[in-house]
Parts: sequence; C-alpha cells; structure tokens
Amino acid sequence: MPYVIDTGSDRVGPDRGECGATIVLVGCGGTGGFLAEAVCRLLIGRASRLYLVDPDRVELHNVARQAFDRRDVGRFKAEVLAFRLACRFEREVSFSLLPYNRELHARVFGDASSDLRLLVGCVDNAAARRAIAVTLDAPSRGGWPPQQIWWLDSGNGRNSGQVLLGNITRPEALRRAFIPAQGRCRALPAPSLQRPDLLHAPPEPRPQPDCAEAVADGEQGPTINQIVASIAASYIEKLLAGTCAWMASYFDFDDGTLRCLPADPKIVSEIAGLHPNAVAPPTARR
Repeated sequence: MPYVIDTGSDRVGPDRGECGATIVLVGCGGTGGFLAEAVCRLLIGRASRLYLVDPDRVELHNVARQAFDRRDVGRFKAEVLAFRLACRFEREVSFSLLPYNRELHARVFGDASSDLRLLVGCVDNAAARRAIAVTLDAPSRGGWPPQQIWWLDSGNGRNSGQVLLGNITRPEALRRAFIPAQGRCRALPAPSLQRPDLLHAPPEPRPQPDCAEAVADGEQGPTINQIVASIAASYIEKLLAGTCAWMASYFDFDDGTLRCLPADPKIVSEIAGLHPNAVAPPTARR
C-alpha cells in the first residue's frame, strides 16, 4: 500500500490545505541558487519563513553556470539571492554568511510553530553534510525535537545524482515509523543513514573544485544543477501539500533513467536492519 509522509502536522493528504513552513537552505551555489527561487515560488501565499546559509562569495567563473550575474562577483552568494528573491517575490528572505552550525542556524526551528520544518542541503562535500546531519542527532539548546526536522539532501556527479529525504539518524528510532491503518509514514532514514558514504570524503589528490570549476573541467554537466534543483523542488511541493510519498530519487541522464523510491516499510526495514513488522506493526485484528 502507498504511504504518505507525515511531517508532524495532523493534516495529511490533498485536503490538508496550506502548510506553514520553516525552510533552511544550506548552500547557495550550483543547485542551491536555482532551488532557492523555486522554493520562493512554492511559498507564494503560504505562511512561511525562508533562510539561506552560505559563506562563499560569487566568483567570475560562477556566472556562466550558477544563478548569478557579473555584477554579483565579489558579493556573498546568500546575500545576493536573499535580496534578489525578497524584491522579486515581495517576501522576507533571511540569510547567514557563516558556515552552517546547528546551534546557530537550526534554532529557528525551535522558534517556529510550522507544520513543516525542512533543512535543505545543497552542499558538495562530506564535512558540510556532517554538520547538517548533527542537527538530527539530538535535541539542541533551541529545544526542538530533532525528529520533527526533515532533511532533504541533494547531490550529483557529472550527469547523475540523487535527492534523499529523511528525519531519523538511528535505526532503532525507526520502529513504528509507519501506521498501516492510516497510510501514514512518520519517520524515514535520514540521508546520512540511507547513504552513509556521503559523510565520508574519499581521498582528494587535488583541491576539490566548486560546481562551476567542475563544469569547466568536464566533471559536471552544464545543466545538472538545474535538474537536481527541479527534482528537489518537486519534493518540497509535495511536502507542502501533504502528498509526498517518496524517500529517494536517483537519476542518470547519460543512461536516461530516473528512479524514485517510495516511503515503504520493506525498504526502510532493510536500511535499518529491522523486521518489516517492527517499522510497520500489523493492524490488530478484532
């Protein structure tokens, strides 16, 4: 049976209505810049808060492949996007010029009474993903329950990549993640649990290039970031509507394939090393 992801609100399904959201987007470069605009469009008419986090400045080689112009060179990416999107969509867009830090940036989730608390990772290295993953590990001084924060992670190679969604970093916490009688899924393996390799950087023979440099070197396709941003935006659209039923999407446009994995007890039980009945207890017969 299909399961719909419940992000913590009592309203799930197409009749859910408008969902208040607090979204923190980490990484405003190749994918993040395009996704930030898509998110603003999705938030039109919704009670929402959007925060952009990125310490990097726009460089000249970013102009050809990222969401920036020559006049932006030398300015901070998060600042450029925040001001541009605030003017275009007539909304408040907050930004931070510091590297992502749980205690500093995720405290906004504790201040908000949103139906959706979403941490979006558009980063290209293991260290940044580890910093994001810590947010879901334990309660912070901000006071939010970590399982109420959902992490949407995006990543890519030359013409392939993945988008992963989850909120739980410990396998044992996935017990009773599904409510079969209601068709609801309350918990999914975090991206770091679905793909532990994303938290461990392979040996680098030379300095890691950013997205634009990777395109110039032929290591990334020129349209790959827009593709990843579009898939990630589809997840956010469905999460806002209360109709999201996916936990992962993998694509390879050299092979012409796109595979979406549903929020499914069997898949989750295999990742967690638990029996399917542990993650989706059978409905008791009367």
